[in-house]
Amino acid sequence: MFYEGKPRNYSAQRGMDRGCAQESEEGRAMTEPKLGACRKMYCNTCKVETHHELKAVHSRHYQEVVDEHTPFPQVVFWERYQYRFWICRGCDTAILEEAYTNEGMFDYDGKGIWESTLHPKRARRDWPPKRFRQLDAKLASIYREVIESFNAELNILCAVGLRALLEGICADKGITVKGIQQKIDKLVQYLPSNIVENLHGFRFMGNEAAHELQAPERGELQLAIEVMEDLLNFLYELDYKARRLSKKWSVDS
Repeated sequence: MFYEGKPRNYSAQRGMDRGCAQESEEGRAMTEPKLGACRKMYCNTCKVETHHELKAVHSRHYQEVVDEHTPFPQVVFWERYQYRFWICRGCDTAILEEAYTNEGMFDYDGKGIWESTLHPKRARRDWPPKRFRQLDAKLASIYREVIESFNAELNILCAVGLRALLEGICADKGITVKGIQQKIDKLVQYLPSNIVENLHGFRFMGNEAAHELQAPERGELQLAIEVMEDLLNFLYELDYKARRLSKKWSVDS
């Protein structure tokens, strides 16, 4: 067992308290770490940033050489890959860091730069899916795909999925007119008119993503997901919860 009978927060705190150098978690790093080095990274198990220790490194090197068989060979290009195995000091789970650099990657001071990706992906920025008990199976599937594409940073797919989810809601409510604009207008039967008017933003977002291949910004998608979740809660979940509350009071009285 990972925690040896100790609560998880104890283990996570233990991983945070021990001395550790502060380095970039992911993206661009300025230095090449040595075995036994320590880095503060987000742990998917501990759910906080903890100290991770470098346990193993595997390197791969490639270079292109001209005049290789002469007294004066020249290296015209080189690149390096490193696969670094990090262990969380709090819970003993592992992270694989895939790092890359080449002869053209350096900062203004001439120091080498590494780019890296962590596996499995850090879950800190993932959008947690909500559970809607009264949601139709098809709508629930589209909603899950929207969240999955957002978390995978597939912004165009996410935008198209949001529009598809809105069209699916219209179909579920029996709105069969042609054209997404007309369908949204018909939602005034279920939603305040000012809300319906602003829902046309989903149409514009979906059009740009599907037809012009323009990806919305992450902040726009996040706001759109929040609005869609509020719609699903209002149109499906709120009525379900209100009926449950009404039944409870009827039984108690």
